Amino acid sequence: MSKIKYFLFLLCLCLCQKVSIAEEQSSNWLNKKLLKLEVLSNEDQNSPIATNNQVVSSIALGELVEEKINLPYYYWSWSKTEDLTSKIEQLKSTTNPITRELIIAVLTSEMPINLMEPKEAKLYVTRLNKLLEFGQYNEAQNFINNHDSELKFSFNQQYTLNIIRGNDTLACSQLKIKKNLDITLKQKIYCLIYEKKFAEAQIIFETGKLFETISNDDKNIIEILLSYDTSENIEINNFKNKLEVIDYIILRKKQIVIPLNDTPTPLMFYDLSQALSHDKKLNLLEELNKRGIILNNKLFPIYLENSPSSNIETEKRKKCIVELEMSIEIYDSKLVRKNLTKCLTLFEKIGLSYSFSENYQESALVEVKNGWETPTSIKMRLLTKEYSKLFGNFNASSNFQSAQSIARNEFIKLNNISRLEQNIVDAFRQPNLDKEYSKKIDQGKIGEVIISSIINLTDTNLNQNQKGLMGLIQAGLEDTAKDIAINYLLTRK
Repeated sequence: MSKIKYFLFLLCLCLCQKVSIAEEQSSNWLNKKLLKLEVLSNEDQNSPIATNNQVVSSIALGELVEEKINLPYYYWSWSKTEDLTSKIEQLKSTTNPITRELIIAVLTSEMPINLMEPKEAKLYVTRLNKLLEFGQYNEAQNFINNHDSELKFSFNQQYTLNIIRGNDTLACSQLKIKKNLDITLKQKIYCLIYEKKFAEAQIIFETGKLFETISNDDKNIIEILLSYDTSENIEINNFKNKLEVIDYIILRKKQIVIPLNDTPTPLMFYDLSQALSHDKKLNLLEELNKRGIILNNKLFPIYLENSPSSNIETEKRKKCIVELEMSIEIYDSKLVRKNLTKCLTLFEKIGLSYSFSENYQESALVEVKNGWETPTSIKMRLLTKEYSKLFGNFNASSNFQSAQSIARNEFIKLNNISRLEQNIVDAFRQPNLDKEYSKKIDQGKIGEVIISSIINLTDTNLNQNQKGLMGLIQAGLEDTAKDIAINYLLTRK
C-alpha cells in the first residue's frame, strides 16, 4: 500500500513539474510575443502613415549615419550642468567626419538627465536641439524615446522630427493629444491645412492676429500656407530671420524653390524625400554625404543607375564608378589601381575623398598587400585610419607630407610647409600643455576640455585650431586628434 502511495506521489510530482515547465514555456513564449508586438508597434509609430493629401514620403532613420565614438559618464560627472549647457550651445557643425563623430559622441553621452531638475532639463533640451541642428535624426529620436517618451519637454522637437520625415499624420495627431501650451500658431494652422480644414484655419489666423503677437515673418509664412495661388514670385530674402524647419517645409509644399546654398542641412534631408530628377537627387546625396548625414551605401549605388547626367563633371564621376565596379567585379588588378587613382582625383574636387576612400577601402588594401604603394593608396589609407605601416614617402604636396609625418610621428624631413600646416603639425611635434585645460582635467572635468577643444577646432583662427588639437591630446584623445588633423590636411581645398 505504501508503495502505491509513493508511486502516486511521484506521478503527481512529475505531472506538476510538466505543468510548471509548460507554464514557464508558455509564459516565455507570451513574453516574446508581447515583446515582438511592442517592437512592431514602435516601428509603426516611426513608419509613414499613408494619406491622400501627403506630398512627402517618409524617410527611414536607417538611412542616416550613426556615430561610433563613446565617451564615459565620468567625463561629465564633475562638471556643473549649466557650464556644460553653455559650452554645448557654442558647438558648430563641421564637415570633418572625425570631428563630427566627436561632436555627436558629446551630445549623446551619458550626462546627467533628470528632467525634474530645471538645469538638467535645460541641458537635455540643448543637446536635443543640437542633434536636430546637425541633422542627427536617428540619435535625436532615440534621445527622445529614452528620456522623454511622454514629450513633456520634447514636443516641439518631436513635431519637427515628424514633419521633416514626412509623417504629418503623427505630428498632427500628437498635437491634438498633447494640448501643449507651447504649441505655436503656425503648428496649429499647418495641421488644420493638412486636415483640409481651411475655414477653421483662416478663422484661427484672423483671431491670432487680433489677440496674439505675431512676427512679420510668421505672418508672411502663414499667409503663404493659407493662399491657394502661389504663382506670384516670393523672395526668400523678404524673411529677415532664419527660416525654421516648418517655414521651409511650408515653402517647399507651395512649390517655392529655395537655393541650395541657403538650405540648412536638415532641410536638404526633407528635400530628398521629394520626387526629384536624377541630377538633383545625386547633388543632394553628395552634399548630405559630405556633411556626414547620409551613409555611403545610400550615395554610391546611385552612380550606377542607368540615368545619364546633364552635368559633365557628375557624368565623369558616374562613369568612373561604373568602370571601377566592373574592374573589381572581374578583378583586373591593373584596372582597379588605375580606376582608384582616377576616381579619387574626381571625388577630391567635390570634397568627397573621405567618403570615396571609406567606400573602397577594402579594394585599396587588397592592392596594397600586393605591393601597390602610391600617393593614391597612401591617401586612402590615411583618410580611413589604416596607416599603421606606411612604406613609401611620396612628396605629392606639402599637406600630403604633413599628413604622413603626423601619421608616422616623424617630423625630421618636414620642410617648406605653410603656416597653416605648421600650426597643425606643431600640435604633435611640439605639444604645449594648456594650464586652463590641465586645471579642468585635474578637477575631473575632462568633458568640458573636449567640448572646448571642439569649439577651437571649428574656429577660423589657426592658433585656436592648434589649441583644439592639443586639448584633445591632453584629454587622452591623441588618436582622435591625429585622425582629425590628417583628414583636415588631406581634404582642405
